[in-house]
Amino acid sequence: MQLRRTPITKSFRSIDPQFTKTGLRRSNLIDCLLSNRISINQLEDLREGITPEELSIIIQRIYDLNEKFILDLSAVDGMLRRFNLIKNSNRNYEFSKKIRKGFRDLDNKKRKIILAEGDSWFNYPIILTDIIDRIRMESNFALYSLAAGGDWFLNMLTGREYVEELSILHPDVFLISGGGNDLVGSKRLAAIIDPKGNSSEFNESEWAKKLISDADKNFTPLDVDKFKTGCQYLSKDFFALLMFFHLQYYSLIDGILGKPDKPGKFSDMKIITQGYDYARPSHAKGFGLKILNWYIPFVRLFLGHGSWLKEPLQLRGIPDEDKLHEKIVYSMIYLFNEMMIDIGGVFIRRNQPNIFHIDSRGFVDDDGWVDELHVKPKHAMKIGEVFINCINESAVPTYKNVYVVSKF
Repeated sequence: MQLRRTPITKSFRSIDPQFTKTGLRRSNLIDCLLSNRISINQLEDLREGITPEELSIIIQRIYDLNEKFILDLSAVDGMLRRFNLIKNSNRNYEFSKKIRKGFRDLDNKKRKIILAEGDSWFNYPIILTDIIDRIRMESNFALYSLAAGGDWFLNMLTGREYVEELSILHPDVFLISGGGNDLVGSKRLAAIIDPKGNSSEFNESEWAKKLISDADKNFTPLDVDKFKTGCQYLSKDFFALLMFFHLQYYSLIDGILGKPDKPGKFSDMKIITQGYDYARPSHAKGFGLKILNWYIPFVRLFLGHGSWLKEPLQLRGIPDEDKLHEKIVYSMIYLFNEMMIDIGGVFIRRNQPNIFHIDSRGFVDDDGWVDELHVKPKHAMKIGEVFINCINESAVPTYKNVYVVSKF
């Protein structure tokens, strides 16, 4: 079993013109989503029975690109692909060794088979320790990794590797980390920003406003001024993309668990998501006097530091007065995490309480970042430990099905 990232381009049929409960055709609902004028009831209508064809149409129209170009853009290739393969090959060799030694024991519930799919927070292929590095240290875990640094969530779903491995491995736990590269890969951040800073799109989104009103601010405090300032730079395309993530995650999880009245093959499997911390836009090279940070300039020099966040914001002419760039990213990450928590809530309300979220917001301080997007090893280790608590059920969630890293 090897990591593959070669999505197959399909010829999609047109959208079924059937009417929905809200009285609109599905094509009209997609138009409403793309214009950020879709109601919560309409989004729920669109969500039920969402097809790959519809998801493809949505992402093509958000990015103004054809499907093949998007798939080519999101594919992991070159040296990064090779490094991903090396790290996963080593991980999965250890997985196979455990299995051959009789690790799987159906009478021993403490032993867990884990499948991980995700991006660089799960597989940072050069130098850095990542979250999975910590999780796989546990003797009662056997972890198989499909994660690939640089991978887009779109590519994970299109490639559908996880489907094959679910059927082969029958894991107890499925870990998923995706969406960050879709937002900021290939300077895409520039495409979802309103450079004038007078956007009212948050206030136009009934769904986004509900995400914030439902947020448990006792555990994930909201800096209202910072959030409002950041939201003024988020265009309708950002909110369309956020809803697209919502539909993608729903489609993935619904496909795994099945419906309450028609459970799927893996209806009892635990699924754990994560939503990143407040990343730091920066061009700084990272040179300093701390010997233990010797690797930071190397990582920043060769691996895209500044190109994911800082440069796209500068490209749109947005000044960084009073840490404006950080405020924009703050609002994006706050909403992304609340979207993930909301997805779990959808399945809890369906009496499918197997979905958990690891919330890292506010955990990493200014000095905790290796580059714009990735945290230092000690922070990755701590986040991994919270995943372990969730998998082993050795600690109760902070609230609902959410584990807030800063509370552990």
